[in-house]
Amino acid sequence: MPVLEGWSQIMPATEEVQIITDQVKQEAEKKIDEKYKIFTAKSYQQQVVAGMNFCIKVESGENCLGSLYVKVFQDLTAKLELTDVVQIELSELRDASTLPFPLDEIKQQAEDRTGKKYDISRGINYKTLLTQIVGYTTYFIKVQVGEGKEHSHLILRVGCAATLVRKPTLTNLIENKTLSDDIEYFE
Repeated sequence: MPVLEGWSQIMPATEEVQIITDQVKQEAEKKIDEKYKIFTAKSYQQQVVAGMNFCIKVESGENCLGSLYVKVFQDLTAKLELTDVVQIELSELRDASTLPFPLDEIKQQAEDRTGKKYDISRGINYKTLLTQIVGYTTYFIKVQVGEGKEHSHLILRVGCAATLVRKPTLTNLIENKTLSDDIEYFE
């Protein structure tokens, strides 16, 4: 279910999303100067605006680092506009104990975002976005927030400037994850 002004959870690609992906394939290939034999939508997020934004993870079948994402805007008349094509690569998995800031600094932000209180908030592991803005790092952090429940983990997207006063900011989160779920890029 889309959330007004925010991005949805990551969802498996649907037939409708594959149709959108097919319709922007040629333009995407032209934009990044590549030809793909396979261009299959794997998962997506959507954002309600004056229309709909889509961030679609695409399997391209090529031996490339990271994952290919197409970002598409669909206006209220259903006209599509390819807004971006990006190759996203995340770092190797790291233990959350090596984060350069305490998770307590973002726990309240996560509780405010979800409207829930978490008795447990324990970092498990994380990845960082390898394509970075100089002086700024984006972290994707898996956090345990419950005990004994199968879906008792969150994945947090946190931005943090590399300054003397590190102030991590929660930019989004994905709920209902398990310990075994992979950490992947999301808006």
